[in-house]
Amino acid sequence: MKILHLNTFDIEGGAARAAWRLHQGLRSLGADSRMLVQTRTSGDSSVVERDSELARGLGKLRPYAEILPLLAYRGRPPTHWATEWLPTRINRQITALNPDLIHLHWICRGFMSIADIGALASRVRAPIVWTLHDSWTFTGGCHVPGSCTLYRKQCGKCPQLASTEEDDLSRWIWERKQRAWQKARITVITPSQWLADCARSSSLLREQRIEVIPNSIQASEYCGMARQEARTAMALPQNRKLVLISAMNATHDPNKGFRFLAAALQQLAASGWRDKLELMVVGQQAPPSPVNTGVPTRFLGVLPDERSMRQAYSAADVTVLPSLQENLPNSIMESMACGTPVVAFNTSGIPQLVEHNVTGYLATPGDSADLATGIGNLLSDDTRRARFGQAARLKIERDFDTPLITQKTFSLYEHLLTRG
Repeated sequence: MKILHLNTFDIEGGAARAAWRLHQGLRSLGADSRMLVQTRTSGDSSVVERDSELARGLGKLRPYAEILPLLAYRGRPPTHWATEWLPTRINRQITALNPDLIHLHWICRGFMSIADIGALASRVRAPIVWTLHDSWTFTGGCHVPGSCTLYRKQCGKCPQLASTEEDDLSRWIWERKQRAWQKARITVITPSQWLADCARSSSLLREQRIEVIPNSIQASEYCGMARQEARTAMALPQNRKLVLISAMNATHDPNKGFRFLAAALQQLAASGWRDKLELMVVGQQAPPSPVNTGVPTRFLGVLPDERSMRQAYSAADVTVLPSLQENLPNSIMESMACGTPVVAFNTSGIPQLVEHNVTGYLATPGDSADLATGIGNLLSDDTRRARFGQAARLKIERDFDTPLITQKTFSLYEHLLTRG
């Protein structure tokens, strides 16, 4: 079985890591799995980039050209948005690779256009599987719709564009997707049940087959290390409790909820934790303007590899993810694999990972006081924190280990291929 995965990156970002882990798991099963990406950084020979220097060069420019239609909406909030309107001619390379099955993952930032996806799905004989890592596939362009449910009928007058017009950019993108998807035969995978429910309620995907198969992590390799050793390696203090948030652009992306974490830490600082606690931020450099969290805050930037990430999770006493909407976050999965419990909001796909008062603490969404309670309860009780960490690690081994998830995905492939 020749499987071709398409993702914009091979190892950069959460969606890329999820696709990469599946790809490597399939190769360990003996499957002929390859990845086609816009930007390769792994150096792995099973990963290929665009087939010409011109295509690779244009790939670096496309993300900037893709945002041009958004310039008409200068008052829009700073949310993630993708147009995918430029043609890419990638289907020619896909056809040349001659896969038996094509698995799409996260293909934005100019890697595949909406028209290319529709043409591929309606013309090739190979089954097409598409894992959704966010909501973009069934919306008018946003990756995280928040409370908006216009995608259930027809996008337009989009709150994420601050638009008051029905025939706005979101309507144009939604109509392009409708034309492209309506003749396509795609098997959709969602990592979380929450995202599956959203996709099934959408006007663009409700007719497609939708399966729930979670992301995975190689539990035998992704595991914790001694806290003192991890802190020494990262030059972190040994005499403080450390709280970790791991998210790209955590302080800039409103969906990541950093404002709620800052408010929670300020409450903890006022209650006696000011000199006992420090925040680590992984995924961005320090912003130009200092952030007020009430406690020392250390920005570690984007860590270069999984060993560095494991050190960070192992060094932390608690990982916090105060996002308002998430699919099935790798940061939670990775923290749990390292035996570090998680405090997060009880929203979207997060409860599929975090069991309240078993592997972590689920706070009321948007409630900084409840978030502070969850963090404080774990930091103040070493025995409780260790018990939650052990339960978190066992949950990863039982439900999310790469060999288990890979076999589920491979069985779906076999079914699609034998069905013809």
